[in-house]
Amino acid sequence: MTRPRSFLYLAPGILLLASAAQARQDAVALGDAAWSRRAEGRQGAHAQPGPIGEAIAAYERAVKEQPDRLEAYWKLLRALHFKGDFVARAREEKQAVFGHGRDVVEAALGRLGARAGGRDKLDKMAPREAARSLSTLQLSTEAVAIYLWGAVHWGLWGDNFGRLAAARQGVGDRIRRYAETVIAIDERYENAGGHRVLGRLHTLAPKVPFFTGWVDRDKAVAELRRAVALAPDYPLNQVFLGEALLLHHPDRAAEAREILRRQAARPPAPEQVVEDEDAVARAKKLLAEHSS
Repeated sequence: MTRPRSFLYLAPGILLLASAAQARQDAVALGDAAWSRRAEGRQGAHAQPGPIGEAIAAYERAVKEQPDRLEAYWKLLRALHFKGDFVARAREEKQAVFGHGRDVVEAALGRLGARAGGRDKLDKMAPREAARSLSTLQLSTEAVAIYLWGAVHWGLWGDNFGRLAAARQGVGDRIRRYAETVIAIDERYENAGGHRVLGRLHTLAPKVPFFTGWVDRDKAVAELRRAVALAPDYPLNQVFLGEALLLHHPDRAAEAREILRRQAARPPAPEQVVEDEDAVARAKKLLAEHSS
């Protein structure tokens, strides 16, 4: 039986479209494959640039080819964070990585805002209102990741730029809003990442009149205790809690040191060996600095 001529004319076009779609999907898949190899060749908590560089390149390509695909943005942000924290060593290099991360965050939120009635409208919503709106639009899954990695990148950029200068630029307010939005969407996401970031912010942010008067050291401990309660097996929750207690509640130093000793002796999980090695190193450093 002879096929209709219309099918013969359409078939090559259909095949080309399918091939193009597959290529776009492969960019994220390639990034995921490289991400899974991010610990190859590591030395303790210091990773090699090759695998994570491949992941970043693939996710950058995905963002360029599919600018409305929100998954590519947050996976790019996650990969950039890994590079900035575990590959880059010089402060200037870290600042550049996290500065690029800020740009990616704002581009992602621009795309997210476009689906939620506009970026300005989204930014003016209180965290719980934003969470409800994004849930109604079925955007919660991507939004929670973008807001979390957005808070992380802005925070680490601020650390490397200078906390006091960053506070005066309103960076703390932005991090707080993003972290509170994560909590409103899903407080358990990424091992209680919203509580962890918010607790860290209240631990480290300088109190600057008219800029960060809301900083509350007791809230730092409360948020980190909540993170530990929700994800007790995630080492960084425990380490950050121990550090907050040492810095702001010296009367609880014994509790803090016990927390840190447990984490310092904890073997890293195979699926996040670099990240866990970093937590171990942080715990050991804090114990050395607060040995008495």
